[in-house]
Amino acid sequence: MKNKKRRGFTLVELLVVLLILGVLVGLAVPRYMESQKAARAKTFAANVRQIISALEAYRMDTIGKGGSAKYPGKLSDLKTKYFTQEPINPYTGKSMLTDTETDTGLKYTTGTGSLTYTLKVTQKNIDDLENKAITASLCAVPSVKAMLPTEACD
Repeated sequence: MKNKKRRGFTLVELLVVLLILGVLVGLAVPRYMESQKAARAKTFAANVRQIISALEAYRMDTIGKGGSAKYPGKLSDLKTKYFTQEPINPYTGKSMLTDTETDTGLKYTTGTGSLTYTLKVTQKNIDDLENKAITASLCAVPSVKAMLPTEACD
């Protein structure tokens, strides 16, 4: 009898390994995609909080002799002094300090004499988080609304 040495894997063994890998990928990819959607929403909410903090810092820096402090006329006024790196809208990939509402996902307006401001979230729920309407604002998603400052969603 000849002594045959086995030098590799059989086709069945390779197919079993490929099947196991396919099952693992099939389980991992949907979870990865969901975590990516949640990360975008959290990043957006964190950027909104940073912008509000910068608005308040700007106001404190502009206190005049009469004791009145003003907010900037537009968000782009915050770029150089209050941010080392501009906050980026994770949905559009563009700066959140521009004056274009579709790029920032925010609507910023100042009141009379720039003594007050409103900052509203207008970013659409393009990831369809929590099966809400894609055309709805992120404020319509309860988990995201909880992360955003209250005044940004009212």
